[in-house]
Amino acid sequence: MAITYGFIIYKLVKFEEFNEINLKEFYQSGRGYLYLIIAILLMPINWSIETIKWQLLIKSIQTIAFSVAIKAIFSGTSLGIFTPNRIGEIGGRVLYLNKGKRTFGLLATSLGSFSQLLTTIIAGLLGFALFLIFFPNKTNISPIFDKLFLIIILITLLILIYLFFNAKLLNPLLLKFSFFKRRQDQLKYFSDTKISLLFKVLVLSIIRYLIFITQFYLILIFFNIQISILQAFISISLLYLFSTLIPTTTLLELGIKGSLAIFFIGLFSNSLLHIVLSTMILWVINLVIPSIIGSIFFIKKIFIKQ
Repeated sequence: MAITYGFIIYKLVKFEEFNEINLKEFYQSGRGYLYLIIAILLMPINWSIETIKWQLLIKSIQTIAFSVAIKAIFSGTSLGIFTPNRIGEIGGRVLYLNKGKRTFGLLATSLGSFSQLLTTIIAGLLGFALFLIFFPNKTNISPIFDKLFLIIILITLLILIYLFFNAKLLNPLLLKFSFFKRRQDQLKYFSDTKISLLFKVLVLSIIRYLIFITQFYLILIFFNIQISILQAFISISLLYLFSTLIPTTTLLELGIKGSLAIFFIGLFSNSLLHIVLSTMILWVINLVIPSIIGSIFFIKKIFIKQ
């Protein structure tokens, strides 16, 4: 966990954009601090929703209290900070499940992650569709191509949604791995998962995504970036889409998101410095703070056996 703290401190100290800010002028303006406070307060709500989602997914495996479940969520966040696309979060979570239940927990957690990924892809494709419809002059592409691409987007959305509600189709693929060949009975989790449960999980993932979008937009307003709600949704949804699809670790995530933010939000605003700072602050709120909290829970779980 010392590596986690070291990385966070390094990123904050080496964030050169801070040197370009006129703090005196900024603080004297007193503009929009309420927006920043709301963005911060949305963080615990966001993780509480993720906790409830995880509880629903593992309910058929093991019932655990909300207080324990949220420790597992934060521990996973801390553990996954150095893994590609934070896949290590799964290990931190299943640590709180009983032995013999952890493979089930792995599958359940993966299904929850897929629901969040599906939401990100759906929102990103919707954002791109809205971009083609309302800002065709920024693409410099023929109207015929725009219509064709919209049709492709619609078909892709339908396929992804179908796959999510038919997770059992993943069983033949997973059985190709020796790890799951020895645990075929546990793969029944996908087959036994009810559509009503999957629907609830997807709704919770959508709510979490809307919180992400809202936080980002509030911080943009905090920096007085002039951008409409439609423009914000389009640019932020595309940012999240591409940052999710690009394989990376948290060590590189901030830089990649900053670059993508400049590209997509920069389509509608020239305040490049404040766009990067917005990305940085959101990263601190949604990842740094939870990782620090999670590291405490993780250490207690490993060394104190709570």
